[in-house]
Amino acid sequence: MMTKINFAGIVDNSTIDYPKKLSAVVYLCGCPYRCPWCQNAELVLNGGNCKPTEIDEIIDQLKENFLIQAVCITGGEPLMQRETVELLERIKSETDLLLKIDSNGYFSERLREALPLLDFFTTDVKAPLNERYGEVVGLPDQWQKIVERVEMTLNILKRWNHQKEARTTIVPDLIDRKEDIEKIAMLVDDVGFTLYTLQQFRADRTLDPGYERIQSPSPELMRELGRAAKKHLPKTKVQIVTQQNGFEEIKTKT
Repeated sequence: MMTKINFAGIVDNSTIDYPKKLSAVVYLCGCPYRCPWCQNAELVLNGGNCKPTEIDEIIDQLKENFLIQAVCITGGEPLMQRETVELLERIKSETDLLLKIDSNGYFSERLREALPLLDFFTTDVKAPLNERYGEVVGLPDQWQKIVERVEMTLNILKRWNHQKEARTTIVPDLIDRKEDIEKIAMLVDDVGFTLYTLQQFRADRTLDPGYERIQSPSPELMRELGRAAKKHLPKTKVQIVTQQNGFEEIKTKT
């Protein structure tokens, strides 16, 4: 039996999804969260282009792409599907591509299986590890269970000595306060992430249409929050990403 995975498509080449490498980006469907500000609503809800696709077909597409050096598996939440580990194994055994996954940290047990196959791991730390996490991911009643799972993921990552990135999306009135970012930065330091990225929320095709009326945080606020994080992360690369200026590294003031 050919294994199928719920898949939405591939972007053939990206310069921003794997640091310093040209990568393909594989989009998988489904997500346990309902972040109201999410811009991948179709993937989260298994809509749009999402359809069961043979893993062979995805591998063939990657093999035909001679330009890329890496592949990034993203979503939705790629580790929601158990078939994702098989996809990772196949990419690792049948290509020479560097392998990265973007995950929200909810499926810690599946992460244990995936990590030995990866060269780079990116995870969202969406809020401080308290009831605010449930609010930010749109599931306020489930915050304790969610925080427990994210904590397990962070503990696993502590012992994984490869390139690992934490990301936080700055969403006005939801997660945009300096004290929140400082708490998250302390977690980032504790786990030993090599990179911390603050992303600017964009009001574009959001899961909750109400968020399409919200203005993106300004580059000035993004820099201010980046500096607040950097205070706690002197040895970690801290960067912000905005529509206006792309990626900007935040340096320690001397």
